[in-house]
Amino acid sequence: MAVARVALREQGLPRASAEVTGSDLKLLVDARDQLVAEATRTRNRLHALLLTIAPGYQEQIRDLTSSAALLVARRLASRARGTDRVRSSLACSAITRLRSLSGEIGALEREITSVLDQAAPANLLSICGVGPLVAAKILGEVRDVARFSSAAAFASYSGTAPIPASSGTIIRHRLHRGGNRQLNRALHTVALTQARRDDRAKQFLARKRAEGKTPREARRALKRHLASAVHRALLLDAKEARSTAA
Repeated sequence: MAVARVALREQGLPRASAEVTGSDLKLLVDARDQLVAEATRTRNRLHALLLTIAPGYQEQIRDLTSSAALLVARRLASRARGTDRVRSSLACSAITRLRSLSGEIGALEREITSVLDQAAPANLLSICGVGPLVAAKILGEVRDVARFSSAAAFASYSGTAPIPASSGTIIRHRLHRGGNRQLNRALHTVALTQARRDDRAKQFLARKRAEGKTPREARRALKRHLASAVHRALLLDAKEARSTAA
């Protein structure tokens, strides 16, 4: 009995590790997403302030994302201190916050990369369009791929399984608005990237269009196809992780 208990405990170790890694990645990715959203709001607020205190500022600054652009923006905001002190002060505060957010986001991205390196999802990362941040998002939402009985179950969870909406002889499928929307968003990002860069994805979309599907329906079909590919990659990575642990 003691040997059996030890065997069961050892068999459970890889699964627990995958769940812990996925949980850590979800916390880190969610925190990064929140900071990115705050940076977007702060950047929009700065843009509105600069339009008032430095009309035409966009002739000097293409956007407000780089350090060089923020340096120019601060100089413009400081010049307006004598004529519009409040807006100038608010603009400078926004610039300071954007710089701070950039540092925090960078630190989180380095931590995400570190955790991802430990997980070593080589098969997942080999999919065109799946970079470190998208891979971290997927692993964070899936956690343990073993809990899905099939690729179809995974597709349903990710909200990529189409819902039949046929009428008479016209066969149509409508968008599935259920499932894990964060995972769906990650797959959508991969689909958009592949539609631009991957020849096989371009051929897949062209084939679906030739079948009479609308551009939107063709993209949905691509996402469903990608869900199966991601599920397969996650299974392979989990199998390799168990082999390494053994």
